Amino acid sequence: MNNRMVQEVIYHNFGRRKGYFQVTSTPLVGPDGHSQTLVLIQDITDMKRMEEQMMHSEKLSALARISAGVAHEIGNPLTSISSYVQILREMEHDEFTRESLDTIAKHINRITDIVRQMSSFSKTATSDLKPHDVHELVALTLDLVKYDKRLKNIQINLDIPEALPGVIVNETQSIQVFMNIILNAADAMASGGILDIKAERLDREVEVSFSDTGPGISAENLEKIFDPFFTTKEKGTGLGLAVSYNIIKSYRGDIVVEIKPEGGTIFKVRLPYHEI
Repeated sequence: MNNRMVQEVIYHNFGRRKGYFQVTSTPLVGPDGHSQTLVLIQDITDMKRMEEQMMHSEKLSALARISAGVAHEIGNPLTSISSYVQILREMEHDEFTRESLDTIAKHINRITDIVRQMSSFSKTATSDLKPHDVHELVALTLDLVKYDKRLKNIQINLDIPEALPGVIVNETQSIQVFMNIILNAADAMASGGILDIKAERLDREVEVSFSDTGPGISAENLEKIFDPFFTTKEKGTGLGLAVSYNIIKSYRGDIVVEIKPEGGTIFKVRLPYHEI
């Protein structure tokens, strides 16, 4: 009798992390002639996560090549259109024409922002990597966003030890990643809330976590949050977190998202460090 059955089972650890078990059941006949079943349960979570990361990396690599071409082809004519619209706006027009030109200019700015993000997506080369102080990186990021109206009613708490080793990153890119996460948290707490930014040293990495008190993310969306062009925002491009993921992976780091049991979301950025 050889009717072995293999099945993969997905489980969620309180909605925060997904894991996999492979369950193999093999029917047997015991010495007494009675039918029995041998069940083997294997934790294959690490293997499945490696497969998912490889698939995601291949997807990002392909999209990066496409993004570079699209950004170039759209960027040049868009610059010309923007220049002509700016000239027209400086001329005398009736109210309808002025409002129409203002609307066109707003849409041009939105397209320009998308093109800029697509260009950033295709330029995540690991250049100018050197040790940087985490406390300083977070401080520089907060200095850039402190006047953003989305942070007006948000309390930011910092817990970053001074003695952490420097992380091996590109300063501009890592600030971009932190900014994307902070502003995403702010969008999730439109009516106000608390953002806790903490850093700690792990075995081989420094982990910087961003914990908000927003409504959290559904398990379904959690699986797609780093996919290019995926967004739940009305005016979002869906590229900010995809770019951030690409940047952190290029440092041989990691970025994960967890749903807090009490509500809210935690983004954890893990970066390789340099021991002085």
